[in-house]
Amino acid sequence: MSYIYPTVERNKAQFKVYFLYQTHKIYLGAFPSLAIAESVLREAEAIMLLPPGPPNFPESHLNYKKVVCLCNLRDHHTYIKNPIYLFPTYFSYYLSKDMILLFDLKDLFFFSTYKIYKRGNYLYTQDHISQQNLLSRFDIQNHSVLGKDYYFKNNNCYDFRRENLVIINHYKGVSKKEKGAQTLYITSIYTTKNIILGHYASEIEAAIAYNKGIDLLRARGIEKNFVPNEIPFLTKSEYNQIYDKLSISLALLEPHNKHKRITSNKLYRGICKDKNSFKALIGYQKKQIYLGNYPTEKRAAQAYNYASFYLYGRQGYINPITPVIYDPDTPRIAQLLAKHITSKQPTT
Repeated sequence: MSYIYPTVERNKAQFKVYFLYQTHKIYLGAFPSLAIAESVLREAEAIMLLPPGPPNFPESHLNYKKVVCLCNLRDHHTYIKNPIYLFPTYFSYYLSKDMILLFDLKDLFFFSTYKIYKRGNYLYTQDHISQQNLLSRFDIQNHSVLGKDYYFKNNNCYDFRRENLVIINHYKGVSKKEKGAQTLYITSIYTTKNIILGHYASEIEAAIAYNKGIDLLRARGIEKNFVPNEIPFLTKSEYNQIYDKLSISLALLEPHNKHKRITSNKLYRGICKDKNSFKALIGYQKKQIYLGNYPTEKRAAQAYNYASFYLYGRQGYINPITPVIYDPDTPRIAQLLAKHITSKQPTT
């Protein structure tokens, strides 16, 4: 049996309404007067007597979210705490009476657990730790632009059913181009101007090329808020194998402003910070060779020194550091460099 529970909060009388339907006890809210509370209870009872169908929202003291929940319980015998109404192959989530989001049934568990919030045009879910952009759940990156990187087939930007979502570009700095029967992926990066790094056969190669471009810029002392692409389904060795073989346009290595000298406060040449480690690279025959990641900047500089002497002998640049090289790393670096050299004479 449904009931109204009177209480006092902050010196004001409140009447809490509990609605019982079959085995479900549903809290409908707290109201300032007994008359309103009784009216809300009658409205809930009336909703449960209506024929099946999506909710409509007449003038009412009952919150629209509760109306949605009651309609879904009436028609599908399932109570969901969030404002969700089920259909045979999808469900609707009511952000307001007029703003309705559509999702596939495979997303039901997630959105019945987490609420959706809207701030401006930004849609997100939130738990007690963090926020998550709603688009990221559908593999759409934070930097993606509607109409360029993804679009909705039916032009309804609230219809997130996967058959309606078309993702063109999954990674930052990567765009897809179809030329006849051939599909290419173009990688570009913006510094003071947009620079095309290359054309690649796969989207993964193009995404890694963008990361390599970031590394090369940082190695030159150009620090910006670059965000590298994350490719979680590749192992580190698979990633490095692709990274090493990728060619990058020489335009990236040219001065961006011939009238200004690029200065750097870095201690060592060929070193750039990479998350929790330091990456070492060296230029050879118009390409960059990745020497590995190291736990300290000093050790990365020692790796560069060994590679410089290995490739250029006494003519190579040596970072001012003591000791000049770190012996335990040299066999691996030598093996790596040998792959990039077709004819090498031993240095003395």
